[in-house]
Amino acid sequence: MMEVYKKWLVLAAVVCIILYLFFWSVHQKKDESVPITTPQEQLKEAEQTVMFVDIKGAVAREGVYEFSKGTRVKDAIAKAGGLLQEADSSKINLAQFVHDQMLLYVPNKTEGASLVSPQTNKIAINIASKEEIEKIPGIGPKKAESIIRYREENGPFQTVEDLLEVDGIGEKSLANIKEQIVVP
Repeated sequence: MMEVYKKWLVLAAVVCIILYLFFWSVHQKKDESVPITTPQEQLKEAEQTVMFVDIKGAVAREGVYEFSKGTRVKDAIAKAGGLLQEADSSKINLAQFVHDQMLLYVPNKTEGASLVSPQTNKIAINIASKEEIEKIPGIGPKKAESIIRYREENGPFQTVEDLLEVDGIGEKSLANIKEQIVVP
């Protein structure tokens, strides 16, 4: 009888050791998966998710609005009180994502397309279509496609000099087009 008792005691001890090792390894993995971030990293992450958009034109309340990453133009316009009756919604892409420092101009029915900044009469390179980009002297179909591809893969251009990262655009090309475009 004592031998049976010893066998059960040994078996219980082995089971306890296995359980201890299992829970210890799970706890270790949990600790490794929690990244430690500095306040600077947290601020940078917050800056990447918060955007400010200047909304002007045929909307109920013009102004600068705060949005989170992934907001669409239709939602931005709704936050600005919606379109006015004279707004020409056919000239804006309601499904487009907004980006930080964007000027969202809603034209009225007597104005031109919103792809040209109303203050400067320059092509807004971050939202212009391929056809609009091709209207810039020195930009053909291939360069226009490269600009759009770069924009889609890397996000909106933050400065005019960012265009140097696009295939086919060098210092000379940039010098020729920089007065024709507007970047945030």
